[in-house]
Amino acid sequence: MAFSIGLMSEVTVHVGGHVTLLFSVKSKQLLARNQGSRGAGLCLEDGVQSTARYLSKGPDKISVTTMEGASFEEGNELYTELLNSFREVFKVNSPVEIEVKLELPISQGFGMSAAGLLATSLALGELFDKGTEGQLARLAHRVERNISGGLGDILGLWAGGCELRITPGSPPYPGQAIGFSADVSALLVWDPDGMKHTSSYIDDPDWQIKISNAGEAAVERLEKKSWERSIWGILLDEADKFAMESGLLEEVERANLLSTVIEHTDESLSPHLCMLGTSLIIVPKSLEQEFDYTDLAIRLRNFGLGVRETRIQ
Repeated sequence: MAFSIGLMSEVTVHVGGHVTLLFSVKSKQLLARNQGSRGAGLCLEDGVQSTARYLSKGPDKISVTTMEGASFEEGNELYTELLNSFREVFKVNSPVEIEVKLELPISQGFGMSAAGLLATSLALGELFDKGTEGQLARLAHRVERNISGGLGDILGLWAGGCELRITPGSPPYPGQAIGFSADVSALLVWDPDGMKHTSSYIDDPDWQIKISNAGEAAVERLEKKSWERSIWGILLDEADKFAMESGLLEEVERANLLSTVIEHTDESLSPHLCMLGTSLIIVPKSLEQEFDYTDLAIRLRNFGLGVRETRIQ
């Protein structure tokens, strides 16, 4: 899930991103730890690197950098809320500096807020020697729900690999999820002009109903099967069915993106919508197959699309 490199005065943690393929919305529960989603998704190698370090004196310093290396000041508020929550829970007052480096674009369904919050929470916990991994993950989940960000990304990251979220909520409890190692290359593709915030869907009653009906049906079918590598093809079929039944594929931007990618994609590959960006993840139809995405990436970039090769953990 994460690794850390640190000295006593500085800790760096990296957490990969997360792509949701299908899901249902479970956000009406009173407590944030009980909110989330049931669904299935993929944990990525590329994600967010967060460094937390002691400062000899205040004020705190927080910086967020995009994958292009530009400052993303709008992201500071997210990590300020996390830091305030961390201090409230663990009674820590020392000034700190937090540096967050994003490796994928925001608002494209790649789980950047979840990965960043989890990486930062773990880094702060190690820096101050506070909390278990479970407590720190729960804190990150709570902050993400407070901003109406992702629903189940942190639970999915907790499970790792190719994951199935069975019970909504924060990890390690009450949320429950299982995962297996896919260990296969993938290509992420997105429309740079098509950013969509998760809240525009999960806070909309009509979208909630359509998404949840399709997502619940998919999870009910999947949880009856053994969650192991042999389910890969079934999962991909369920992802396509969810995209259709939820109505998310009916949006013109997503439909056009998928059409463009399918037209230029090898038959041995399978493109799928990332929930909830204007984005796709392209994966091999078989987990035993590795694919060289170089030529495909060049073709897609010529259409003005964002492209990045990664691995599914």
